[in-house]
Amino acid sequence: MTDITKYETHEHDVLIIGAGGAGLRAAIEALSLGARVAVVSKSLLGKAHTVMAEGGIAAAMANVDKDDGWKTHFRDTMRGGKLVNNWRMAQLHAQESPDRVRELEQWGALFDRTAACATWATAPAWR
Repeated sequence: MTDITKYETHEHDVLIIGAGGAGLRAAIEALSLGARVAVVSKSLLGKAHTVMAEGGIAAAMANVDKDDGWKTHFRDTMRGGKLVNNWRMAQLHAQESPDRVRELEQWGALFDRTAACATWATAPAWR
């Protein structure tokens, strides 16, 4: 028989799996509505995929290359998903990305908007 005193019990209204941008955004929204929230992540905070997505963010923001923008981001998202993605969801994601990036930045997220970041994102492995 297992000794139950070795375990802690926590009660929450919302359990979020993943501490990337989407998970943390969901946590903020749930908290704003008064929910008790727990976030579970496989890695340390700040090491989630969103932090690694700066190249895509550069494309969405068009801050390095004036020819970048939501259409470039949409194309790259569809290609990254091997064209199996739900195209409408990918389109909304691409079109709303600049607003979501600015929102994340207002909450303290830091994104590299330098040419080096954009160069990394356009490397042949990504395209």
